[in-house]
Amino acid sequence: MSADCQHDKAGWVHNILERYEGPLIRYAARITGDVERARDVVQETFVRLCAQERADVDGHEAEWLFTVCRHRALDVQRKERRMTPADDETIHDCPGSDPSPAALAERDDDHTHVLRALGSLPANQQEVIRLKFQNGLSYREISRITNLTETNIGFLIHTGLKGLRYRLRAEFDLKTNL
Repeated sequence: MSADCQHDKAGWVHNILERYEGPLIRYAARITGDVERARDVVQETFVRLCAQERADVDGHEAEWLFTVCRHRALDVQRKERRMTPADDETIHDCPGSDPSPAALAERDDDHTHVLRALGSLPANQQEVIRLKFQNGLSYREISRITNLTETNIGFLIHTGLKGLRYRLRAEFDLKTNL
């Protein structure tokens, strides 16, 4: 490989790292239950990306990264037999392009309620909702990552959002009746 090709690939990997590191760490932390293990999983994901031919990944980087990250995180989870989810405060400490602390503080209360309600959903609903809305992936990409059909993805998202609406509405009604 020529020096120019190596430089181009390094720049490509760097751009992908900047864009996806934070979302991948948050995603892996939800699976492994630990931010440090999640960081290791994401590091391994990027090592595998460096070994991959650019042409094999170009154009579907998010799908490739989340699939590799998911498989590795599930391997780690199985190995350690831990199912404890990371707490929301720890997840917010992950690097990424999050809003400023002031903006986070303004919406912290609502965010906490939504995350609490999301955490009460079944794990498969949580996973597809997070992939869709936190990471902006399409049903097709989520399907390839999770090995579920696109129809099943749609059903899980629909059912999960319906459950979230019910839980949040009940919490709001309880709060306003006090």
